[in-house]
Amino acid sequence: GTVLEALAGALAQLELPTNRVALVSDIGCIGISDRHFETHTFHGLHGRSVTYACGLKLARPELTVVVLVGDGGLGIGGHHFLHAARRNVDITVLVCNNFNFGMTGGQHSVTTPHQGVTATTSAGNFEHPLDVAGLVDVAQGNFAARAMFYDKDLTELIATGISRPGFAAVEVWELCTAYFAKRNRLNRKVLEEHLAAMEFGRGVVVDRNRPGYVEQYRRGLEVLEGEPLNRGVQLPAEFEPGVSDRCSLLIAGRAGQKVRSTAILLGRAAALSGLHATQRDDYPVTVMTGHSTAEMVFQAEPIDEMGVNVPDYVVLTAAEGRDNIADKLRRLPPTSVVYSLPELLPLDTEARVEVIPMDELGRGSRKTQLVLGCVAWVVRETGLLDSESLVRSAAVESRAAIAQDNLATLQGLQEKA
Repeated sequence: GTVLEALAGALAQLELPTNRVALVSDIGCIGISDRHFETHTFHGLHGRSVTYACGLKLARPELTVVVLVGDGGLGIGGHHFLHAARRNVDITVLVCNNFNFGMTGGQHSVTTPHQGVTATTSAGNFEHPLDVAGLVDVAQGNFAARAMFYDKDLTELIATGISRPGFAAVEVWELCTAYFAKRNRLNRKVLEEHLAAMEFGRGVVVDRNRPGYVEQYRRGLEVLEGEPLNRGVQLPAEFEPGVSDRCSLLIAGRAGQKVRSTAILLGRAAALSGLHATQRDDYPVTVMTGHSTAEMVFQAEPIDEMGVNVPDYVVLTAAEGRDNIADKLRRLPPTSVVYSLPELLPLDTEARVEVIPMDELGRGSRKTQLVLGCVAWVVRETGLLDSESLVRSAAVESRAAIAQDNLATLQGLQEKA
């Protein structure tokens, strides 16, 4: 919590717009951190967070990209960290170092101190720990700092790292109160003793001004192509939107129902209608289990706020999604409308509840097309968008088989109407 408060303070201190910040995390205790920030977030496989961050920054250089990684993920993806520093990619890696794999039982990691007791080094660790800042130094990254979680200048160190061009890393030593601190009687005094024994630097350890990778990379591509890089395809407004004010929609289903791809199709239809659209997804890493949700916002002006606290419309297509957003359903006002499949009723909500008639979905009632069928039906009923914009959106899908399936679903719904 202390580290996340320092990060939040650094972002506020730098006055960075939330829609221009992307936080990237992976598996481990630190992996649940991104849900506490109203920014872009990306959560992926253990040890791969730095690679995702590099891709985001290369594709969207205007974003401020910060990686949240533990010492476990750092060790698993050590080569990614090393080469990002060597390339001097313009990202900031915040390493929360608690000296062990705290999420899976306290196994030793690449930063476990010499003689440290863990679940896998019960007689003491005979390995010597990795010097994170030292690695950045020899790899020629631009900035590295080391701090304790209780240091008063932690916020400033993180802010400095974020503001530096090129690669930056801030390593924060903290306590794993579940495992490592108990097994090693670790406290602030012992942390200080460990730091002195290792002879690792504290505060700013590396600070150089080598040119960042992203600008050079993109400039090189522009030279090769002979023109400025395309920042994305601008979809022409071919349809009239059904809304003029800000409108929000929450789709709640389960993994495997194509919730995310349906939301992408819907967002593209909004763009074809002259609207701005945002999409925020939540789904488990484990495939085909648990919930899958997508929050969407539509409005005529650019959208600065991330996330949806009180959606205008909710579409429920599976029990897993319904249960996942149960608290949000209970807080909905009477002005919101929930569209639900009949088998998911009754609902604990004050919002108006409308039943989605399965017999009107046609081909959309198929398992793989259920969410698209339900969303298309809701769009038609609410007038949120012109139904033809969904058809046009489906038609521009680059994968022919998927486009054909989606078009058949939408056309089948039109025939039922």
